[in-house]
Amino acid sequence: MLNDLFRIQNRIAAAISTEFKRSLYDQINWEKRLVILKGGRGTGKTTLVFQHYLEQYGDVTKCLYISADNPLVLKNGIYHTAETYFKYHGKCVIIDEVHKQKDWSIEVKALYDAYPDKRFIVLGSSALGLLSEKGDLSRRSVIYTLPILSFREFLGLKYKKKLDLFTFTDLVNNHTTIAGQVSNQFSAILGEFRDYLINGAYPFFLESSRDEYLNALANVVDKVIYEDIPTIKALRAFSSLKLKKLLAHLATSSIPVFNIESLKSDIEISKDTLYEYFDLLDRAEIINIVRVETKNMKAFKHSKILYKSPNIYYSIAFDFWHSSIDQGILRESYFASQVKSRYSLYSSIVTDFTIVDGNKRFHIEVGGRSKKKKQLADLENAYVFKDDMEIGIGNSIPLYLIGFLY
Repeated sequence: MLNDLFRIQNRIAAAISTEFKRSLYDQINWEKRLVILKGGRGTGKTTLVFQHYLEQYGDVTKCLYISADNPLVLKNGIYHTAETYFKYHGKCVIIDEVHKQKDWSIEVKALYDAYPDKRFIVLGSSALGLLSEKGDLSRRSVIYTLPILSFREFLGLKYKKKLDLFTFTDLVNNHTTIAGQVSNQFSAILGEFRDYLINGAYPFFLESSRDEYLNALANVVDKVIYEDIPTIKALRAFSSLKLKKLLAHLATSSIPVFNIESLKSDIEISKDTLYEYFDLLDRAEIINIVRVETKNMKAFKHSKILYKSPNIYYSIAFDFWHSSIDQGILRESYFASQVKSRYSLYSSIVTDFTIVDGNKRFHIEVGGRSKKKKQLADLENAYVFKDDMEIGIGNSIPLYLIGFLY
């Protein structure tokens, strides 16, 4: 069994490049005995941990990679597979697709307790399975979430360049200088940004044409609906179809704030079921729910429902994306996707968004080059992020720059 797993591991490792690393790589405390890495499908979790394997271990006798959905692992179980490995070799076990095995957290906890001198790295392609687990690993583990590629990471991966990171405060205070530096490095920065919005948020953009990429992303969404969600919620076939109908509504809407009563009637489901669908899609990293800042942070009123990436709008409306997707929705989806993993982001009744950074609140409008600033006139720390703008001025900032936060 181990020799078969070693051969699989060596084949995967041979295809991994360490030239480009996600920004999360350097933030992970690899010295912890139990690291859990979660995130949406296709974000590059396996590549990231193999880069660590190559740099830290580089030998199957020091660290074993297993996928929980491998038939050998399914047959023997996670615990027995790791136990067999530790009898002969090893300092660390990497467990991928962990949610594919029932009661995985019980087995990982048992391994953690039985082998106090070993390390474990656990990956879940579905945030759903990880978040729904009953096993108590919180005291033993440190958990990280790998987001979609930022615009900065897209450029870095595409052109093999190391680009600077900026805080939100850096951007609002020095955006003219930063935009000048970026545009000097990329002569067609607005064209690059347009490409990113359509097909650049997931690392597999490098391996495919635009149409292939959008088809692959549509398949990712289907896998979430038909494979991931049923692991914690038994959806009957017609329910899955209603969920897909909801996704189509989100993809072709002209506003990100929905009338719940109208939407539940269109989808033909109850309000409770609609809320449940939103929750599942949010946990599966398909949508972003940006709520109004209130004491009841589960309230939906005035919440914006946006796709996790603008790319998903194009993949769902694949055959008619050029005419049916609202550009304002795409811009807000992009803005939320880049900000939410770093800062507290809220939907606002006065402006499009509010960002909270420590004790500071920033009031944000997002729009095209001709976006007006009337609603910002009386607000402190108010900025408008504009599409189709290479270099900004004053409180008008190029929209693409928000993609340099991570």
